[in-house]
Amino acid sequence: MLAPSQSQHYQKFQQALEQLYDRMASPDLEVATILEPFQAVKQLYYDRIASLSADNIAPDFTSRWQSVQTEIHKQIRLLETDMMLLQASRSSATFNSRASGIRDRLNTLIQYCQSLLQF
Repeated sequence: MLAPSQSQHYQKFQQALEQLYDRMASPDLEVATILEPFQAVKQLYYDRIASLSADNIAPDFTSRWQSVQTEIHKQIRLLETDMMLLQASRSSATFNSRASGIRDRLNTLIQYCQSLLQF
């Protein structure tokens, strides 16, 4: 089980992910409109989530928490790459394809947060 402070960090992180997802789902999506929410997601991850330790987590939950934490880290790194590729998109088809991939990645991250918050 997560400590209350850890749960709060994951809840805030999930909310930031959901806000970015909502912006990504906009029909008139432009890179400029998602840069700030993306930076907020990154900042929350590196300031609050990446620095969490397993010290306050129940021993029977530690292994699962570490696995999910590792997957979140991997997905954040891939999200950063996806955002760079989105910014470099020159055609609308490429832009739309990369935006769809980012939405899928954000959905995965949201599911990881939900999974951790259920324990």
